Amino acid sequence: MNKIILSVIGTAIMFGCSTTSKEILSRSETLESKPVLEAKIEKKETPSWVSTGSGVSLSENHESKDSFFGVGKKKYIDSPGKVQRDANDAARNSLILVLGNFNSGLIRYHQAVKDPREPGWIDKEKLQTVINDTAAILLLDAKIVDHWDQSDSNTSFSLARIEFKKVQTALASSNHLNGDEKTSMKFISKWVFKNMQLVRERKFLFSKMSQAIAME
Repeated sequence: MNKIILSVIGTAIMFGCSTTSKEILSRSETLESKPVLEAKIEKKETPSWVSTGSGVSLSENHESKDSFFGVGKKKYIDSPGKVQRDANDAARNSLILVLGNFNSGLIRYHQAVKDPREPGWIDKEKLQTVINDTAAILLLDAKIVDHWDQSDSNTSFSLARIEFKKVQTALASSNHLNGDEKTSMKFISKWVFKNMQLVRERKFLFSKMSQAIAME
């Protein structure tokens, strides 16, 4: 009888050990068979302002967002801090060129459209004085509003911006102008800005059409 009991206990122990080893083996195989997930590196998209470059905002935006933009870039050949400062300076210089085109448009439009006998007419010398006086003030209002580093080309980009309303207000608030001339300046500046928007949009449209034709 004792032999039978010992035999049963021995069989139970062997069965238990066998089951346990199978479970451990099964778990080990399960762990080894799990695939290793590779880390995905997301590539940052190029901001639209880097692609479009310096100029004026497009008319698709609300008028409250009408602005002048300057884009600057600098290669990473110096320390990161200096590279960013240089990119900021380049952006401001680009903005100066855009404002220079705008100011030239003010003079051209005023001379071509306005009659000296009309109220609000501004002679060229006075108009140039107003532009010169406000130029420094406008540059102080210009802000660096964005940065972007392009790893592929090892280049840092900066975006400088100034609102059109600030430019318009500065010009129309000049002490050199009387009431009619200030009203005239508001109208002229608005027209020139809208014309710059139209020219920019035509260039974009032509560029898109050219790309579409090239892909056909």
